[in-house]
Order: sequence, then structure tokens, then C-alpha cells
Amino acid sequence: MSTATWTPDNGDGTFTNPLFYDEFSDPDLIRVGEWFYLTGTTMHAMPGLPILRSKDLVNWEFVAYALDKLDLGPAYRLEDGRNIYGQGIWAPSFRYHDGKFYIFSNVNDQMTQMFTATDPKGPWTRTPMKRSFHDLSVLFDDDGKAYVVWGHQDMHLAQLTDDLTDVVPGTERALFTTDAGMGEGAHFYKIDGKYYIISANYAGGFRMPAARADHVLGPYEVHQSISSHEDFGMASSIRLGTPKPPFGTWGPDPAAKHSLAMHQGASSRRLRANGGAFR
Repeated sequence: MSTATWTPDNGDGTFTNPLFYDEFSDPDLIRVGEWFYLTGTTMHAMPGLPILRSKDLVNWEFVAYALDKLDLGPAYRLEDGRNIYGQGIWAPSFRYHDGKFYIFSNVNDQMTQMFTATDPKGPWTRTPMKRSFHDLSVLFDDDGKAYVVWGHQDMHLAQLTDDLTDVVPGTERALFTTDAGMGEGAHFYKIDGKYYIISANYAGGFRMPAARADHVLGPYEVHQSISSHEDFGMASSIRLGTPKPPFGTWGPDPAAKHSLAMHQGASSRRLRANGGAFR
């Protein structure tokens, strides 16, 4: 009997999707030295926040979990007939700064949680933040200040306190009007001296808007679609019943076009300037 497992690497400089047979919703990725590190949404599944690493973005290996278990009340222990099925950890922001790894992650009906480690293998320490930041992304700027972007459409920005658990009073501001074209799932970067916010917008079809500025506080110019409808030819299943769990599915649904398009991800290759406008 063969013990061979799937590998995407074709051995000739090419690769074949999928990279691995696992779901990494809302992925965030960083590069530290020669390694790329990746984590993503795990919701109620424990252990949570798996960390993978790769040198070529094709061959990935498991490193550790940042979270052994999430125990924030009776529902997390399946007590009193309660549960957190379909809830829990989501939309993490993965960062590395000054010798330390950080994962900032949302938790349903809880404050945003911060996980820190000096080695991605752990141990990881969990610290609750003072607020909940929807789909947050954190940026450590060159001057040592840390900023957080979060929210949907108008998106808010604020400077973080030195302990990274709260915003500095008076620094919170809305960056965009609600009709500017930005979405949710922020990814906040500084590239070649410019600031970029990548987001995902599902209104009127899946697309990835981006914003660019010369200063962290803006003003930001918006490109409403640097990527549109990249669903890789896949079709969504049909969801039965209410949009909240538990629910049943069957499918695929051939009428659900673009419903699996790229969402809450970013690619720096799309951030090249072309005559002052995004390409």
C-alpha cells in the first residue's frame, strides 16, 4: 500500500494547486528572514491558529498552534447546553516586530486577543485587548509607533498604546466615506515609503479594493478593484436554512458565480504604480 501524500511541488520549478488540503480562511502571511509564516481563521476548532512556514510559498510545513484552547466562558466548555460552534477565532493579523511574533485575532462577542512569542514554535502568550477591532490589521511603523486599521467601508485607524492593548486617546479616525469603495478584511502595509490598505468588498460582486497614501494618517487614494472575480472556476454549495449555524448544505450551486472569489487577502505584486494610478 502506498504511503505517499499529496505534494504541490512538481519537482521541475512548477507547482499544482491546491498547496495543501486544508482550509485557511482569512489568511495572513509574513516573511521573517528566509521563512514565510502563515496563519488563518480556525473559529471553534481547537487547537487554534495553526502556524505554517515555507521558504518558497509552495512547500509548507507545520510549526505550532498559537492557541491550545480558548476558554472564555461556559459556551466554550459546552456547558449549560451552550456552544460556540461556527464562532471563536477569526481574521487574524500576523506580524513580526523587534524580535517578537504577534497574532492579533478577533473572537466572537469578546475583545480582540493578542498572542505573542519570541519563537513561532512557542510558547505563545494570550493577552486580551481592551476593545474589539473588526477584521483588524496592525502596522509597526519605522518610528516605533504601532497603528491598527479595522472596520467595514469607512475603516477606522488609530495609534496603539505601548502595550498594544488599546488605542491612544484622540487618535481614532475614519479614513474613508462609506461610498469610497473600500470593504473589510484590512491588510495594512508600508512598502517603499508608502502606506497601503488592502481590503475585500463583496457588494456588487467580489473584488479587492486598495488605498494608498504618503502618510500613515492619509489622505488615502482608493482604487476600487485591483482584483475582481478570481474564483478559480469553483462553485459554491447551496446553504440551507438560516445564515447562522447550524445549517445544512448541498451543491455545488452553478448559479452562485464568483461566490468563492478571493476575499481578505493581499498581494504586493498588485501594488505597482502605473502613471500615478494603481495597476
